[in-house]
Amino acid sequence: MSWIPPLLLHYYITERCNSRCSFCDIWRQPAGPDALLEDVERNLHDAARLGLRFVDFTGGEPLLHADLPRMLRRARSEGLRTTLTTNAMLYPDRAAELVGNVDFLHFSLDASTAADHDRLRGRPLFDRVMASIDLARQLGEKPDLLFTALPDNLHHLPGLAEFCRRLGLVLIVNPVFSHREKRELNPEDLAFIDQFARRPFVYVNRAFHLLRKRGGNSIVQPRCRVVDSVVVISPQNQLILPCYHHEQARISLAEGLAACWHSAAVNELRAQQGRWPACAGCTLNCYFDPSFACRIDALFMHSMAAKIKYARDKYVRAPLMRTLSRTDPRPAAGIMASLSKPDDSPAEAR
Repeated sequence: MSWIPPLLLHYYITERCNSRCSFCDIWRQPAGPDALLEDVERNLHDAARLGLRFVDFTGGEPLLHADLPRMLRRARSEGLRTTLTTNAMLYPDRAAELVGNVDFLHFSLDASTAADHDRLRGRPLFDRVMASIDLARQLGEKPDLLFTALPDNLHHLPGLAEFCRRLGLVLIVNPVFSHREKRELNPEDLAFIDQFARRPFVYVNRAFHLLRKRGGNSIVQPRCRVVDSVVVISPQNQLILPCYHHEQARISLAEGLAACWHSAAVNELRAQQGRWPACAGCTLNCYFDPSFACRIDALFMHSMAAKIKYARDKYVRAPLMRTLSRTDPRPAAGIMASLSKPDDSPAEAR
């Protein structure tokens, strides 16, 4: 499907991170230099020319990059829709620079209590997330809350779902992928999450669950179409193939993204997408989500159904709630504190 342009640009603008998450290892690796603004602006221009629709500024923690606001403005001037996920540590300090330039703003929130969220994130971030939610709402932003679903935090899901319903914000349930000592969610975990798929303001992409039940990507008949659907750029101005997590090659973008994307080297690597040994059993959400759009099958149907519900919640249900004054006007921390205490374990929550 190389004749169809990729959908998404994953732009790693920094490898630095101020969190110490137990389920991520980017902070354990030595960080190279941050992306240069001139490189980013040139690549954004080329990405728009290639037909990409979305750019996700990521890292590391993207708010650590001083030039992020200028990158966001340039992306939007090129007609790209922008996505930003942050741990919220720096958001209260930088919110005024970002307002109006992020189409999909995500705050990471992995528990309904400070103790558990801060333990998972390795930093005292819970109060910053609560403050960021309040500030974003005051600025007219409509952030989503991104919940990384782990075997040991699922008991927080009911409380977070109710929290988001009261605020009129979408809770994105993102199942963890295998990493170090963290195992994948088992079928019972996935079944528990599935119970929330129809709840207002909860986004559950059941295609991720079906992929896991099937054992992940098959290198014999790959479902991964990462090179067809995603462009991944490093802070050092290199095209990473096939993806950041299972890197096989880095190609300099000194001659420009457009020229590189149509090169023989990229075409050769595209033919191998999903077939490398490291791709066996892969379930990486950020690459499979756009891959699902490349073939009409059960995974495509589940993914589209989730996105339709997301759009209905975010662009129809939430504005209606605000118009009718049905959202809870209290500070986020007060709303969270008013909710019932989460069960002591995932098993009890079920």
